[in-house]
Parts: sequence; structure tokens; C-alpha cells
Amino acid sequence: MGMTKTHWMLCAGEDYTAAQTAVGAFFRKSILLAYDAILVVEADSWSAESEMFWEEVERGEGANRVVLQEFLDDLRAEGCRDFNDLPSMPVGYLSKLLHIIAHLVDGFIGIDSVLYNMVEDSHWLSDGLRAEIRKKPSRYWLLRVEASFVSEATAAFIHLPQNKK
Repeated sequence: MGMTKTHWMLCAGEDYTAAQTAVGAFFRKSILLAYDAILVVEADSWSAESEMFWEEVERGEGANRVVLQEFLDDLRAEGCRDFNDLPSMPVGYLSKLLHIIAHLVDGFIGIDSVLYNMVEDSHWLSDGLRAEIRKKPSRYWLLRVEASFVSEATAAFIHLPQNKK
């Protein structure tokens, strides 16, 4: 069974085409995600000059916070209450949850990433980047990406084809 995942990718670029190219290159080089196809949805992609840009950035950061909170809640529900519980954490489900949580906090993109900030390699936008975007809005883009692979079992073995553009 195939699976499709939506990611919102924030990147810098002179225009939409440059931003789209940067996103394609990012996914081709990614060692953490290997999709068989990505589709940038131009109708749902905006420069920072658009009001929709900031609305989707806020929505995306909020969605990332929800994902992070759900994983933290799962960890707590399984008995991990604080850092002192980490040394005795069993390898398996709980350690995998902790690993995913670390990736969301430290900025590695993953299947659970909703908004990804390619400029800062982060799931959030720093105050400094927000200020820079406001100064030069035509240079920053938010692109909706529909990424897919044939099955979860084979996802690691499928490589993104070269961009035809």
C-alpha cells in the first residue's frame, strides 16, 4: 500500500522555480527520507509577500508542536516521567519515541515533520529569520510538497528520481 505525506518546506530562492529546485535537491540529498516521488503543489505555495505564507508557517509550527506533544504524552504514558528515567529506558518502542522527539527538537526532517525550515535546518523559525524574511519577503518561499512512496516496508530502498526541470 502506498503512502503520501505532506510537508511544508520553507526555503530561500530568487523565485518560485529556484525554490522548487532547492526543495527537489534537498529531498534527493536527504539521508533520512527517501520518497519515490515528490510533487510541489504550486497553487498552495507562496512567497513571504503573501498573507498565506505567514498563516501556513504558523499553522505548520503549531502542527509540529502537536506532533511533539503527542510523542511526549506517549512517552509519559509508558512511564518515562523525567530525565532520570532515561538510563533505565528499555530499547525498543520507548527509545524510538525518544529518538523521534530528539529529531523534532534538533531539526532533522522526518516523516512526522509538517513544517520544515530548510534555511535553519529546523522545525521552527527563529526570531532572526522572521525578521530577515520581513525585510526581504520576495526571497523566501513556503512550498507544499506531497511526497509518496510505494509502501512503508520499502520506503528506505526507493530513491527520488532526478528532477526533470
